[in-house]
Amino acid sequence: MESHGQPGFIQVSEATKKLRAGKYDFKPMGVIEIKNSTPMPTFLLGLKGAAK
Repeated sequence: MESHGQPGFIQVSEATKKLRAGKYDFKPMGVIEIKNSTPMPTFLLGLKGAAK
């Protein structure tokens, strides 16, 4: 996922999003191809209630 990320942001998987759903906000970033795996939906992580 590192090669598909954006500088200054934390990109996470759907599994991480589910684990942290109440504490953070997430912005969908679409599906990316992962080497030796299936395509994966990814999200950018943000603090809940933080300025956007």
